[in-house]
Amino acid sequence: MASLRMLLSAVSLSITLLLWPPTSPAGPKSCAELMNDIYKQVEFEDLHDYLQNELKKASVQGKAQEYINNTLPAFKAACPTEAKSIKDLENGNYLKKLAAERQKREKALRHIKTPPYGSGAGEDRDLDDLEIQR
Repeated sequence: MASLRMLLSAVSLSITLLLWPPTSPAGPKSCAELMNDIYKQVEFEDLHDYLQNELKKASVQGKAQEYINNTLPAFKAACPTEAKSIKDLENGNYLKKLAAERQKREKALRHIKTPPYGSGAGEDRDLDDLEIQR
């Protein structure tokens, strides 16, 4: 009888745990976390704009600026303490910084010279001259 009671309580406990609503791992996000999310999304949208402009041979800032214009008013209302970050996004300094970093990477990549295909550099034939010592 006691083992039946233990089995029933274990089953009811298992059912309760399965049906219990999940708890969220964290409460509402802090202003710093929200700002970090906004920066990540702006970086993504700016990269998307850049790639679209390269494909179309145009120079139109689209989605990144639109995203900033849509999200900043609500963020300012919720987190007025993040004034410097908001200012950088509003006046375009962050987008300019992203463009400068991208140009810096492009310039660095232009200076890297790759050997022409079939020149033998970096191929496995370089290893043929080596001997295995026993």
